[in-house]
Amino acid sequence: MFSKYEVYTITQSLYCYPDTNILKNKLNIKDFELLKKAEEEITAVKQLELLQNPIRGNFTKTHLLHIHKLLFEDIYPFAGKIRKEQISKADTMFYPPNLIDRELDKVFAKIKEKNMLKEKDENKTFDNLAYVMAELNIIHPFREGNGRTIREFIRLMAKKLGCNLNWGNATKDEILEASIRSVDDYKALIGVLRECAL
Repeated sequence: MFSKYEVYTITQSLYCYPDTNILKNKLNIKDFELLKKAEEEITAVKQLELLQNPIRGNFTKTHLLHIHKLLFEDIYPFAGKIRKEQISKADTMFYPPNLIDRELDKVFAKIKEKNMLKEKDENKTFDNLAYVMAELNIIHPFREGNGRTIREFIRLMAKKLGCNLNWGNATKDEILEASIRSVDDYKALIGVLRECAL
């Protein structure tokens, strides 16, 4: 897909074709619209596949990487790999590459430490889901595909807690707006998560 992130580097993005901001892809598509369409079609099929056959895991960094790999392995060579360049979107600067592993480890340690996967209280469950989603979003571990990967991870986490999330219950704009606000206060995501709960 066309890279929607600003890259903080004086050189060409290592993920894009020379002199462009179009991500290098396995289909060797160098046209924005064609790549966008191909990516949407391929990931839609993969998302359906995940609904029927979720990736099993222990809600660790490896689990998150496996989800990203499955979603994007047919499109991008960096599927399932932590990004190696600084990116930002609008006024939001995501974590620099050298801190991503450390910050992910903190999030997954907190899931274990707070015993989030065994929480019985509904309010605490939504609070925990919002916290994890907001943290993963500000870390933004991948060069592309963070939102779809994080939503699948959170959907699986919610399912383990007996809550079925349907992201289609909220609009893309509602999810995006809540994600932006969650940079300052993770609780901004609670309303959207509740709206998506079946």
